[in-house]
Amino acid sequence: MGDEASLCSRCAQRGKTCCQICEIYVTPGDVQRIGTFVGHFDFFEFRKPVDPQYLDQDDDPEWARCVFRPDGSRRVLRRSTSGDCVFLGPVGCRLPWEVRPLVCRLYPVEYTASGLKPDLADGCPVNLLPPGQDLLQALGMTWEKAEVWWRQLYAEIRLEPHLFDTGERDKIAPVEANIFPVRVDGPEADPPAPGGPGGSVLAQTPVGPTASQTGHKSNDLGKPSSYPPAVAKAP
Repeated sequence: MGDEASLCSRCAQRGKTCCQICEIYVTPGDVQRIGTFVGHFDFFEFRKPVDPQYLDQDDDPEWARCVFRPDGSRRVLRRSTSGDCVFLGPVGCRLPWEVRPLVCRLYPVEYTASGLKPDLADGCPVNLLPPGQDLLQALGMTWEKAEVWWRQLYAEIRLEPHLFDTGERDKIAPVEANIFPVRVDGPEADPPAPGGPGGSVLAQTPVGPTASQTGHKSNDLGKPSSYPPAVAKAP
């Protein structure tokens, strides 16, 4: 975690960070975990995206269907008048890893409902990494942990209340998604698969990159990354 704090601190010295720019979507499970930890539930609101690029989900219709309500709004963390995330403190996020929103834990890994993408978002200052260290190492992450969080994320977006309210229940793939008040699966831990020791239905489908991939900054010129200059998912 020391490397993560060092890299994020140096990133903050360069200008506004993802915690100050991005519109952070939170799942129903995120709400329960965060609310249990902080002791209140007034930290989120339903709001339409300020940045229209969040609506660009052509490569992930499942995300668009589940996350956005019929009126175009979605559940996001509140922000201060300066634009900072409500949980951003003087030295970074005030939430522990196991309580942070799943999209925050996953960044800078990019994904769709089909799996993890092989290239990382280009928002982090990879030029500040020491020789021989890749970005995921600096953040204390691995592809295995990212895949667990990805599986949990997509299990939880399929529990959005509006899907059940609008007759979409039959379209939701069967999942066995246990939403724990707290998941102890921070960067130092080997996280369990969602759904307990036996894993979930989703966990039975191999997807995403392997641990052998380095996770260096992507130079891909296709769809914009999830952090400035583009913010398809948050952060």
